Amino acid sequence: MLGVIGHVAIDLIRKGLKSWRSPGGAPTYCSFYLRQVGIDVLPITVAGMDFNEYINQYIEREIPTHRIRIINDCNTTSYEITYLDDGKRVLRLLSRCRDFTLEDLDDLPSIVTVNPIAREVSIDMLRHIREHVDTLGVDLQGFTRVFDSDGYVSTAINMDDLTRILENADLLKISIDDADLQVLNSIVSKFPNKVIILSMGHRGSIMMHNGKKIQVLTSGIVDAKDPTGAGDVLTCTMT
Repeated sequence: MLGVIGHVAIDLIRKGLKSWRSPGGAPTYCSFYLRQVGIDVLPITVAGMDFNEYINQYIEREIPTHRIRIINDCNTTSYEITYLDDGKRVLRLLSRCRDFTLEDLDDLPSIVTVNPIAREVSIDMLRHIREHVDTLGVDLQGFTRVFDSDGYVSTAINMDDLTRILENADLLKISIDDADLQVLNSIVSKFPNKVIILSMGHRGSIMMHNGKKIQVLTSGIVDAKDPTGAGDVLTCTMT
C-alpha cells in the first residue's frame, strides 16, 4: 500500500466561463486515479469539518478514510485555481488547515509520498517520516510555495532546504515552474543516486538517475480535459 501525506483540499477551479468545486490535494488525486489501476492508496491527511461532504467519494471508490483526520479548529485547505488561455494557471490560497504533527504520522506504510500543497510538512517532519519508511517520494512544490497578503502563490527555493529534502528522499519531483535549470543541474550532480523527475506540463517529463536521462513526451498523445492533480499523480506513480 502507498501512503500519501499532504493536505486534502477543496479546490475552486475556474476555466473560461466555467467554475466548479471538487476535492483536491495529492491524497485525493493519487487515491482516485491509482485506485482505477488496482493500486491501494492510503490518504494520510488533516482537514476541517467542511470536508465531510466529500468523504463519500472515497468510500464509493473503496479508498480507506480512517487516516483522513477531521478536526474542528480549522477549515480545509482551499485553493482557487484559475486556468489561463495559454494553459498556465494562477493559484490563490483561500484557507489553510494546520500543519502535520507527529501524532498524524504514526504507523506509516513502508512506501510513502509526501506531497504538501501549503508548507504543511516541515523538514523536521520529513526526517521523521524518512526514519519510519523504506521508500520515500517527495513532491517539491508544497515546500516552495509562498503567499502574498491576498493569498496569491509564487515560489521561492531555499537551497539549504532543498539539500535537506534530497538527503531524506529517494525520489524528488520538481515542476519546471518551481526551479530553473541551474538549480536542477546542481542537485542532479550533487545527488546522482537519487531519482529526480522534472515535470514540464503538456511537454511531458524527464527522469534523471545515475547520469541517465529518460524523457517522456506527451504532446499530441495526451489531451487533458482537466490537468489539475497530474503532477501529484506523477509523483505517486513513480514512487
